[in-house]
Amino acid sequence: MSEARPDLLTAPVGAAMRALALPFGLGIVFIIALNLADTYFVSLLGTAELAVMSFTFPVVSLVMSVAMGLGVGTTSAVSRAIGRGDQQQVRRLTTHAIILATAVVLAVSAVGLATQDLVFTALGADEALLPLLDEYMTVWYFGAVFLVVPMVGTAAIRATGDAKTPMTIMMVAAVVNIVLDPMFIFGFAFVPAMGLKGAAIATVLARSATLVLALWILIRRERMIVLQWPVWSEVWLSWRAILSVGLPAVVTNMVVPLATGVMTLLVARHGAAAVAAYGVASRIEGLLLIAPMALSGALSPFVGQNYGAHHTQRVARGIVVARNFVVAWGAGAWVLLALVGGLIGGVFTDDPEVLKAVRLYLWIVPISYGANGLVSVASASFNAVDKAVRSTVLAGVRSLVLAIPLAAIGSAVAGLTGIFIGIAAATVISAVVAFVWMRGLLIPATRRDAAHRWEAKVPELTNAVEAVIDALEDLEDLDVHPTRARALGLYLGGHELGHIHRGGQLDLAFSPEICGQLEREDKVEHHRIVPDSCWVTHRIATEADVDEAAWLLRLAYASRLLAWHGRDHEQRGEAELSNLALSEALASAVHLSVARAAKHRDVAAAS
Repeated sequence: MSEARPDLLTAPVGAAMRALALPFGLGIVFIIALNLADTYFVSLLGTAELAVMSFTFPVVSLVMSVAMGLGVGTTSAVSRAIGRGDQQQVRRLTTHAIILATAVVLAVSAVGLATQDLVFTALGADEALLPLLDEYMTVWYFGAVFLVVPMVGTAAIRATGDAKTPMTIMMVAAVVNIVLDPMFIFGFAFVPAMGLKGAAIATVLARSATLVLALWILIRRERMIVLQWPVWSEVWLSWRAILSVGLPAVVTNMVVPLATGVMTLLVARHGAAAVAAYGVASRIEGLLLIAPMALSGALSPFVGQNYGAHHTQRVARGIVVARNFVVAWGAGAWVLLALVGGLIGGVFTDDPEVLKAVRLYLWIVPISYGANGLVSVASASFNAVDKAVRSTVLAGVRSLVLAIPLAAIGSAVAGLTGIFIGIAAATVISAVVAFVWMRGLLIPATRRDAAHRWEAKVPELTNAVEAVIDALEDLEDLDVHPTRARALGLYLGGHELGHIHRGGQLDLAFSPEICGQLEREDKVEHHRIVPDSCWVTHRIATEADVDEAAWLLRLAYASRLLAWHGRDHEQRGEAELSNLALSEALASAVHLSVARAAKHRDVAAAS
């Protein structure tokens, strides 16, 4: 892993968020620059070519929505695996995400190539434009893998806490695209002028550079890709983890352009000047919302890693930091636009009627910018903790259920002013829903809360387990959370010490040396399902079993502290061991286990 990136599990929350958000924001700027360069150079070819670019926008947006959704799913799954400390799972997820992205984009490209004339005719393109559309989109479809796969690859890199590398990759794409566009469109030296086809080739070549860079970094530097034939049972599990967030994210990304299209139709009823003003104001809005968008993007890997490590306090703090920033930024942006919105609009148009409508938009809609940021923060948080359906519901409620009906009512009652009020009101109402829905992430559960909400099969056992948790109250950094198979898990620094099943089985993970000695002393028994593993079981039935269960968990806690590198951990572990009154043989087994762990750590560091 790179030394320059912040440790998202330990670094100060504000510093970690800034380190992620600033490069993320610059990456967005480079993407905008790339798109503007394409549009500018194509506009020099003529109106027909510029119209072609407009017709390709819905199709390109659809494919990119799929790519962004897969990227969101990859960031969420990989960051949570990093938080859990499961490096093998990190490699599997990253490798399988690249395979998934490749498979999806090849399927989409095949369908696109077979149906492009049909699709563009349905979108309203006349026969004169179809040859130009075929010329551009044929190249684009064949090169789509170079656009989609790097987006998923950089999403995996971002999950590690490294936002600078994805930013650099996007900067390379923007620079290469700006250099190649005029060469391939208008010709240069031995390169013939290829017009619109040249624009597509330049884009594909620029993005192919990002593919090479992303794969090189993932394979050589991060060692996050496994270069061997995949085990398909593992692939399906990885795809399920990625798509549980990725599919809702794809739907979310598609909802916004759909709603924007409907909103444009509503605005168009008030004349061409209103449409022009809506377009100008939306572009100004897009620039001002880069900062909240970047912070929301930074929130996903931060929340994902800390959620995976069960650092619920840091999850809550990160969300609060992001929430406070976007609300403050939104308020500042509204004040700025209220004061100088007209001057900014004048940079884009000198038509008095258009400028009047721009001022109206920039007076009303920016009131909701803080609420817009809050919705983005909530969506990013839900994606990070594998609750992406909530993000999709938020997007649907805001755009389809609220914004369109409210804007339509506003249009009927107060014309263009009513549309803008409807847009702002929909965002504010959605923010209230997001805030209420997000409270579960903002109020981390205490150990006692987690145990109290968990129920065993019989009340006596529930009481006994609560007593065990109470007996561990003095242990620092011990996290208690529900885990797989409806069990109650106990963790230290993301490492699972053990878990309690609803039937009273306390399963613990120890080294072979400690397992063997505990069995000889009749304190544990072989695990009932995997007896040849390092998992052992102690049964809890009533409160009479509390002391021995708590003793075993304290032993697991102390052993884990001693296995960590660091003087503070060793001192705490030795202090805890001294209170456990271990037999001489068990104490010897613990220290033998610690010595073996240290040897393995030194070998790994040397390699």
